[in-house]
Amino acid sequence: MNLILRKWRALYSLSDFYKLLLVRSNGKGQALVEFTLVFLLLLVVAWIPADFGLAFFSGQLASHAAREGARIAAASPTLATFESCTLPCSSASDILKRVSYRVSSALLPGATITLDNDTTLGTCNTQVVVQVSGTYNFFFYRLLHLMGVSNSTNLDTANIVRTTKMRWEHQC
Repeated sequence: MNLILRKWRALYSLSDFYKLLLVRSNGKGQALVEFTLVFLLLLVVAWIPADFGLAFFSGQLASHAAREGARIAAASPTLATFESCTLPCSSASDILKRVSYRVSSALLPGATITLDNDTTLGTCNTQVVVQVSGTYNFFFYRLLHLMGVSNSTNLDTANIVRTTKMRWEHQC
């Protein structure tokens, strides 16, 4: 019993208390290391769905741009012939310029916009066709490549192709 009392007194003596504080104060860096590791993991977990969301959003932008271009071409009094341009389409026709304004060159760099007509359905059923195609580059995979991780399955890009056909209004 006497031995146990001596251990308690030694544990709670003033000098041991200061030693305990010194040991605890040296552990401040541990919290910073743990925060950094957990923060990087949370950043990866949050960025992957955001990156796929941006790819989906790019597809929606391409779809809306193709629909808008087909609407403008269908309402045009002259039938569109084959035209194609790569973003930013500064020297293209008015229809392709309007379509290019609706496609984000940051999300789909080098996207191609194609305007054509389809006369195979008959003389009174001519359609205009607008196609927007591009490649979305996933940012997360670029980060993995920078860290030295090789990608043998080429999952770092997504091809986005959206086509819209509309009946040309100025016929039969």
